[in-house]
Amino acid sequence: MPHDRTLLYAGQDFTVEHLRSHAKDEPGWSGPYTIESRRIIFPAGRAVLDVRWGDSTWQVDALTAMHLVDAMVYQLRPVVRAMRQSVVVSRHRPARSDAAPAFCQLSPRSLYRIHLAQRQLRAGDGGAPAIASLVAELETSRRQMPLTSTVANAKRLLAETADREARLSLHELADAVSRSPFHLARSFRQQTGLSLHQYRQHLRIASALERLADGDTDLAGIAHDLGYCSQSHLGAVFRHEVDVTLGEARSALA
Repeated sequence: MPHDRTLLYAGQDFTVEHLRSHAKDEPGWSGPYTIESRRIIFPAGRAVLDVRWGDSTWQVDALTAMHLVDAMVYQLRPVVRAMRQSVVVSRHRPARSDAAPAFCQLSPRSLYRIHLAQRQLRAGDGGAPAIASLVAELETSRRQMPLTSTVANAKRLLAETADREARLSLHELADAVSRSPFHLARSFRQQTGLSLHQYRQHLRIASALERLADGDTDLAGIAHDLGYCSQSHLGAVFRHEVDVTLGEARSALA
């Protein structure tokens, strides 16, 4: 995929870049990429893609951070053809020889802190300590285990439809993956730690954060586009999950 890179910070321990990846026109896997130094990739957008490393394939969405290791060779396959935005932290310290890639599930609060740190770095107003803190917290974040095909497909459908006004119901989602609603709901919570509703809610907040970071100031329009009945409804959910108000986030990320 073609990349646009913007250097945000260069320090002794790590560098930070903002990456925009343009989805290619043809489907299928990309050519192989090789990691030169240990790298952590935080999501800053809503894109969904598969990452293949060796015999393993991982699904990455707007809630997934990737910890890639030295000399790792991997391939990417976009699931949703869209611009992908990421905050890339390249570590200068060598990794352990037995280190393996890790895929971590982020909370809406962490996503907000990623966007805020990026904003601060762009403005020359700090941000590096916040990035360092986020990197350290990945060590204790929930690490994704290999998902069953049922849960992986459900996650993919949630990510594809989370920011649409008309969304799949639980029964429609269960039908789409050929499982009963009870079986799907139980399996999804066991493997992700969140209910289907919570996971979709977090994806919608990720969409709201991306739009705020991109300069969208129409809070009522964001709420409508994401399927909330009102701005106040989105605001209540946002405050509960992110711990700041929509207005505060808009001001901080503008």
